[in-house]
Amino acid sequence: MAESERPEDAGKEYTTISEISGPLMVVEGVEGAKYGEVVEVELPTGEVRRGQVLEARENAAVVQVFEGTSGIDATSTKVRFTGETLKIPVSTDLLGRILNGRGEPIDGGPEIVPEDELDIHGSPINPAARKYPSDFIQTGISAIDGMNTLVRGQKLPIFSGSGLPHNELAAQIARQATVPGEEEEFAVVFAAMGITHEEAAFFRREFEETGALDRAVLILNLADDPAMERIITPRIALTIAEYLAFEQDMHVLVILTDMTNYCFAPGTRVITASGDVVEIDEIVERAVETAVDGGLKEGSTEVTVGVTDVKTLASWNGDLTTNDVVAVEKIEAPNRAVRVKTRSGAELVVSEDHKFLVDTEDGPRMVEASELKPGDELYSVRELRVSERVPTYLELLLEAEDEFYVHPTEEFEEAVAERYGSLAEACREKEIPYRAREAKGRRYYELSEFARLATAVTESVDEATEYIDYVTAGGRKKVRFASPRPGEEVMYVAGLVASDGTVDTDRGFVMFSNTEEELLSAFEEIVAEEFAVDALETENQNGVTMLRVNSRVLARVFERLADPKTVLKMPRELVAAYLAGYVDGDGHLKDGKIVITTADRERAGDLQLLLKRLGVPSVLRERDGVYDVIVTGHDAAELAEELPLRHPRKAKAAASMSPGRRSSRFDRVSRRFGRLLREVRRKYGVRASDLGPSSTISQIESGERRATRRLALRIVERLEEIVGDVEEVRELRRLAEGNYVLDEVVEVETVEYEHDYLYDVTVIPDHTLVVENGIITSNCEALREISAAREEVPGRRGYPGYMYTDLATIYERAGCIRGRKGSITQMPILTMPHDDITHPIPDLTGYITEGQIVLSRDLHRRGIYPPIDVLPSLSRLMDEGIGPGKTREDHADLANQLYAAYAEGRDLRDLVAVVGEEALTERDRKFLKFADEFEQKFVKQGRDENRDIEETLDLGWELLSILPERELKRVSEEYIKKYHPKYREKREEGESEESEE
Repeated sequence: MAESERPEDAGKEYTTISEISGPLMVVEGVEGAKYGEVVEVELPTGEVRRGQVLEARENAAVVQVFEGTSGIDATSTKVRFTGETLKIPVSTDLLGRILNGRGEPIDGGPEIVPEDELDIHGSPINPAARKYPSDFIQTGISAIDGMNTLVRGQKLPIFSGSGLPHNELAAQIARQATVPGEEEEFAVVFAAMGITHEEAAFFRREFEETGALDRAVLILNLADDPAMERIITPRIALTIAEYLAFEQDMHVLVILTDMTNYCFAPGTRVITASGDVVEIDEIVERAVETAVDGGLKEGSTEVTVGVTDVKTLASWNGDLTTNDVVAVEKIEAPNRAVRVKTRSGAELVVSEDHKFLVDTEDGPRMVEASELKPGDELYSVRELRVSERVPTYLELLLEAEDEFYVHPTEEFEEAVAERYGSLAEACREKEIPYRAREAKGRRYYELSEFARLATAVTESVDEATEYIDYVTAGGRKKVRFASPRPGEEVMYVAGLVASDGTVDTDRGFVMFSNTEEELLSAFEEIVAEEFAVDALETENQNGVTMLRVNSRVLARVFERLADPKTVLKMPRELVAAYLAGYVDGDGHLKDGKIVITTADRERAGDLQLLLKRLGVPSVLRERDGVYDVIVTGHDAAELAEELPLRHPRKAKAAASMSPGRRSSRFDRVSRRFGRLLREVRRKYGVRASDLGPSSTISQIESGERRATRRLALRIVERLEEIVGDVEEVRELRRLAEGNYVLDEVVEVETVEYEHDYLYDVTVIPDHTLVVENGIITSNCEALREISAAREEVPGRRGYPGYMYTDLATIYERAGCIRGRKGSITQMPILTMPHDDITHPIPDLTGYITEGQIVLSRDLHRRGIYPPIDVLPSLSRLMDEGIGPGKTREDHADLANQLYAAYAEGRDLRDLVAVVGEEALTERDRKFLKFADEFEQKFVKQGRDENRDIEETLDLGWELLSILPERELKRVSEEYIKKYHPKYREKREEGESEESEE
């Protein structure tokens, strides 16, 4: 950019961030900012992140931060506008190189010496300058070359599905693709977006070992790279392609892969930031009911964006964060799903492409469910932190349908009369019946009436509760509340009731039974002190003492307080009090373990979540129809110390629990700790013996032994003494202290899916959510994130309404230009969520591009590679790229005949399923055989098999020879006489005889 073109504010720094939303932030007071301008964001820690201007407003700019906005302090972060757009250095030296999603070399080679720097946004080719595509590109794959021919300058996407071999097909096309006769001018730009480390290793290996890298540029954006990077990766690839094509006169094939979606089975429990545990289908259905566009139609897969009545989710970016649910999705279910079971007892059913956060030597990485295997370790939250809140008794009662009656204090009516002039006037204004005084000189109000009247003279629910003298229900016992909200004593009783008691709201009583006198006394005393109610003592047939409180009011109160889901939102000390009551009532401490038992599977999962509120991981085991929640090792000792147990024997056992007991599997730190430790020691020259026993350090670094959290902290503390406060040691400390545990996968199986729908929610900015007992999973796509963050009016399934235009800016950069020798051909690869070809991305892609190659799950299951289904596949420019001088004169007729014969054979398969093959005519059997042979010989080929076009066409004629010649109605007689095997063999025999003569 020339100096005169630079914005006046270029290079200036601002600390005027006014808003942060997802990956976006608004910077005020900026003038002259330009769309696409590069921005540097400097955090107070010195960390510098990059971004670009997404929208320039008057005196403000919306900036998209590639690394995300997590940790950015709006008051002290500096934002620097560079005046430059996002550019990439280009050169023919890029051929043979491997780059990351930002266009930076990651192959260990030298820096790129640029011949030019180009804006990555480029421009679609001007239609007036386009040259119509007409030259054949040979991929070496018969189902493409013969039936859906790729033409130079064309846009021909591959529509795939989860688990299908699109990566292998993409690599094979990249290796084999040529423009016949112009191989030396042909290049491949291969860009993979959001792929796993294994996929990246696969592509590198394929390109390097086969020599294909010599004429290719490989760009890899990994799944754990910033989501925003995926939006610029294809644009970087196309910028490089444009340079090679239009400046270096090469024919360039651009392969772009991949976009995916992830979903859950109904019943999957999502943990919200407010402490609610909600089934995901409930979130989606509730959002559907309030959708501004009328919600989802039955069987649809639309999304609602900007849902305001769904609480934010607890999400993960190294620790828990509070994120917004910005979209929901309800998808017709596939036939198959994946069930994942973990050591902690978690069990999740998800779609095959759903991703979990898995521990590796390189750190956390998202892995698809279909790729999980026993022994993998999933990241799970160690301490569950939610928005803490203790409900008042008044709130608990207001949620019930029963009619409770409030008998207020004299001070209440005096305060109301003073506010309104008289109590009668207040009742009229609030539309409350004005009741005469009772015989005893006191008025009473229905609970809802009291609540409405109280708003006139109180500022809080706590203050309103203080105006209550007592509460009754149906003439039962009076209940007086000693405080507005339950405290530790009441929550201890709630734990006793939940574990060894009964709550009956219909008959209106709360009961606790036990043989331990200390617990019975605690129950009786606390109920009397907190509610001024006496408990009646009886014995059951087994001689066990039962304490019963006859009160409909307390039955409603303890119905809620005994529910772990209510307790989950409370402060730590109340959670501990509740768990103490539960353990005292129905738990035991033995052999260094704390075991809590329940007969309900969901209750067991809730107890695991409560333990995580205290930072304690646990294991759930089924035993003889009951469920044990088990805490072991150091965690058991720490839990025993925190729980205020009152059972004499259990309290004694807790006091004797030694924190020195062996660690549990949940004590282990990430595998990355060992690798990073080795790197730190080598970099700073630290001897293993300086950190501990040399053999121990060596085993940790090699992966033979896993460091526990305590051992890891000791190593980190020693390193801090030796090398000081450096970033690598800070990362080791984060690994040792991080709010995570590793939950080992014990079983992965593919199952028949039993429900009609799968469900998904989109969470920004972290794209992760915490489910079940704290396991961290993924969701969402980058384009949807930006749209939601900008609060744009949603299009289909939560994607922005401009997505068609956005995709077009990528696809329309392919083509041929008049007067230029080079060309750009595109093959974007799209993974269709749940094989849904109507999903917005493949659907819109089909409108913009010139056809599609569709992969078939059925062919894949039958072992056919590549599993290309030629019937729904289409190349709209095929006729322009085939024929004399390009492929062969018979190509068009042959392809039409193969297509028609295969379609008829497929129809006959369906008929055979109904009537049986014996009911077919001889003609029908030949077409049926043709369909089988077509798939096995023409479609199917080796992953390294590179067929030239002559071989493909000859193979097609060989298959047509299965059919009677009279059935070849789409091929001219001239071509039949020339290429049909029967005539060709006769001709070759005649030529052979002539040569012998």
